[in-house]
Amino acid sequence: MDCLLLLLAVAVGYLSGSVNYAILVTRAVTGTDIRERGNRNPGSSNVLRTVGRGWGLLVGTLDALKGMVPLIFFRIFLYPDLSAPDMGCLYLVGIAAVVGHCRSVFHGFKGGGGIGTMLGVSLFFVPIEFLFSMLVGGLVAMRFFGGAEHKFSQWTPVMFVTLTPFVTLATSLLVDIPLFAHIRLGGHSWSVVAGAFALSFLLLWLNRSFMRRRSQEYQAIRRA
Repeated sequence: MDCLLLLLAVAVGYLSGSVNYAILVTRAVTGTDIRERGNRNPGSSNVLRTVGRGWGLLVGTLDALKGMVPLIFFRIFLYPDLSAPDMGCLYLVGIAAVVGHCRSVFHGFKGGGGIGTMLGVSLFFVPIEFLFSMLVGGLVAMRFFGGAEHKFSQWTPVMFVTLTPFVTLATSLLVDIPLFAHIRLGGHSWSVVAGAFALSFLLLWLNRSFMRRRSQEYQAIRRA
């Protein structure tokens, strides 16, 4: 029964992630397909650049919520304990939502980069570590990728996706400060640390073609 409930929760997370709000919002606002605009990526950053800043922020918020809302629901009704197994199960739901965004069942198993959905999942589990990684990622992008196009929307995510699990591991080894509910600085269970690594490496793998292009861009910047 527990396995069936977990499979159901993971399926709900995946289906929630599979709803592509960039496509839906752009079609509702402009009557066009975001996959035929800008860089053709069905994500919030492309909506922000080609449709409007407000619409891009709306899509980014919805992308974060589609990862966070299933976690809140199942945290309350299915996994109310703070045990490592329960948190591990919840991380599987969050990872499924990110996979749904990147490989949507509603759009031929294609989708966006998954950054917005990862944001919602990470804010649920490790908000302090994630926000710190975002800050450091932005500073690194500003310092080393100043000549890159869209340095903040493209290079900052690369940085904080990579940094978040290592910051989570470091704080878990060094501090343990409860904040409220399940939110804490450090002191995370092994399942949360493992989930952070799994989510980050999976996201990098799903976006490996993007990573190759960004690596080529970085080499061009260094040669310039």
